[in-house]
Amino acid sequence: MQMKFERGTNPLFRTLLRKIRKQRRVSARKLAKLVDIHPSYVSKIEAGVVHPPAWQKIVLISKVLESPELLEAGEYSFLRDSLWLSQALLERFTEMPTNIVTEIGQDKVAAWKKVCGEMMNALYYAYERRIHWVEAPEKEVAKHWRKSKC
Repeated sequence: MQMKFERGTNPLFRTLLRKIRKQRRVSARKLAKLVDIHPSYVSKIEAGVVHPPAWQKIVLISKVLESPELLEAGEYSFLRDSLWLSQALLERFTEMPTNIVTEIGQDKVAAWKKVCGEMMNALYYAYERRIHWVEAPEKEVAKHWRKSKC
């Protein structure tokens, strides 16, 4: 089963990143240096020009800015990236040459494909629960975030 999911920037993450970075009085240049990314990348994330970084960088940014809120907002990006990887892995198992399937064992390959498909479905539903964060206008995103923390 081929799943379709939107690729887009993450307004919640970029809005919170700018807000929290400014509250902590950390410049984009200083943050970039602390997490080992290009300074213009921070500005591009905040402007919505590029996607948030990989999960490991989101975790590091969250730690540097002492912000669990950024980590939570970054879950969308983590799920999106995990979906891409899961879909690619499932496609690889589907395309696996017969010789390799025979060598590994058809039952093992089938079991792995089943688990991979189930995991992909679970990731997709978790992604769907968070996608409204991405589609919502920034004011709605902020309102949603405040409500979820109360």
